[in-house]
Amino acid sequence: MNGRNSPRVVVYGDEWAVTSAVCSLVALQWPRTVVERVSGLSTLVQILQRHASAGVLLCLRPHEHIPVLDVLTPLLRGRVVRVVSPVVWYSDRMVLGWLGYRPAVSTQALQAWLPGREKGRNGSHPLAGFMDALMQQGAVKVNVMPGVMSWSRTARLVRGIRQESLRRLPDTVNARQWFTLCCFAEGMKGSEVAAQTGLKEKTVSLYRILCKRPRHHWVYPLSIYQERLEELLPLPGFTFSVAWALRQAAQP
Repeated sequence: MNGRNSPRVVVYGDEWAVTSAVCSLVALQWPRTVVERVSGLSTLVQILQRHASAGVLLCLRPHEHIPVLDVLTPLLRGRVVRVVSPVVWYSDRMVLGWLGYRPAVSTQALQAWLPGREKGRNGSHPLAGFMDALMQQGAVKVNVMPGVMSWSRTARLVRGIRQESLRRLPDTVNARQWFTLCCFAEGMKGSEVAAQTGLKEKTVSLYRILCKRPRHHWVYPLSIYQERLEELLPLPGFTFSVAWALRQAAQP
C-alpha cells in the first residue's frame, strides 16, 4: 500500500505532549497510516481542504473549546472524527452531544496501549472503531470553509448546553446544587455564590473545592462549568446519594 492509498489521520490540538503521544500510538498500532500533527486552526483547515478522506483526531477538552468545535463542524461533516480528551466529564459529553460529535476517548484509556504496558490492556484499542470507519469510508464531499466564530453564537451555544445538561441530570440532583457548581466554575467569589443561592458561606466554601477554574479562557468570559465528579464530597444538601447519582451520570 503506497502513501497515496494509505489512510490519513490528522491530529489537532494545543498541547504538544498529547498530540505527539496520540500520533505515536496511531503510527505504532496502524503502521501503514499516514499521520500528520497540526497545532494551528488555519493549518488544520488547509489540510482538510486538501485531503477529503482524512480522518481527524481532535485532542481538545470539549468544555474548554466550544467555539473551536462549533466552527469546525461544517468542515468535518461526513468525515470520520473523534475527540481525544485528558478527562471526559459530564460537561464534556453534553458539549459533544449538543454539537453532534461522537463520545470522546480519554487519554487514560489510551495509556494502556503505550509500549511496555501490555498487561493493562483490556479489550480492543480505544481508537479501533475510529480506524475501522476510516478505512471503510467512501468519498467525502469537502466543505470549503469552516463556520464563523462569534461571541453571540458561543453564548447561545453555552445557554443551550446548560439547559440540556440540567434537563439530563439525575432526579436526585436539584437545580440549586447544579447552579452552585456552575457559579464556582465561572469564577464567582464565595460571597457572590452565597448571595445568589441563599446558602451560608461556610457551606459555599465546601462546594468551592468541587470546582476548578480552567487554566485559560477564550476571549469570552463564559467558561462552561467544570465539575470534578471524582472529588465529590458529602456536603450539606449534597449527600453521598447525590454524588453517586452524578457519578452514574458520568458513565459512558
